[in-house]
Amino acid sequence: MRAGESMPGDQAEITFTDAFYDYLEGLTTHEAESVLADVNRLCDNPAGKHALSNKTKTDRLAGLNTLDVLGGDHRVAFQSRIENGVGSISVLCAGPRANNAIYAAANDLIRTGHLTELEATQIWEALTLLDVHAEAIGLDGWDYAPEPASVGLRKSAVAAGLIDNAHADVMSKDEILAAMESGYDSSGQPNMALALDAAMRRARANAPAHPSGTISERREPRCGAFMARAGALCVRRKNHPGAHRAR
Repeated sequence: MRAGESMPGDQAEITFTDAFYDYLEGLTTHEAESVLADVNRLCDNPAGKHALSNKTKTDRLAGLNTLDVLGGDHRVAFQSRIENGVGSISVLCAGPRANNAIYAAANDLIRTGHLTELEATQIWEALTLLDVHAEAIGLDGWDYAPEPASVGLRKSAVAAGLIDNAHADVMSKDEILAAMESGYDSSGQPNMALALDAAMRRARANAPAHPSGTISERREPRCGAFMARAGALCVRRKNHPGAHRAR
């Protein structure tokens, strides 16, 4: 994509090759967060720094874009496009800018077919593998709907006076179990406020201390954009910011 062009809704499916994931693993946690934050911002600016072109007869760089990261010391090579009305950003590789080594690496990946490889890592999967919080790179990790708990467990929590039906219907098994374990006051009486607080703390166990979002957001309409590489619909809420999410 060229400067001035934009993704539909400033959203995109972001995927990585193994080469880019290996690059991230070689960084410190702070550096990886910085790079991922810059990559996530490509949803707002899918052209990056500039588009590449073939400089020699053997080059295969046309159609790629670059992004400078880590204070301009490193460079990321990626492809941004719109497929069937859905934004898509495929990140090939990254590395130091010195001697244009990143361009040679990108050429090699394209020649071996990695650009069209469907077995790609979504940005959300990479966050888990790298132990990086979504919120740390500007993504809201709260706004998707997890698989609900079983009907029997939901009914038990409601019957115990710990959770109302509206909340129980959108809570996961772990969240309801946390509510049932910690939702009683000092006299042993059920307390909905304590139960909901326990469920929220369980839901956000891996998030920063004060993330945005509430359980009620799970009842909002889902995005539903079809992601070509993941072969799945986006599970985040409609009009979410940034990267689509497969699960």
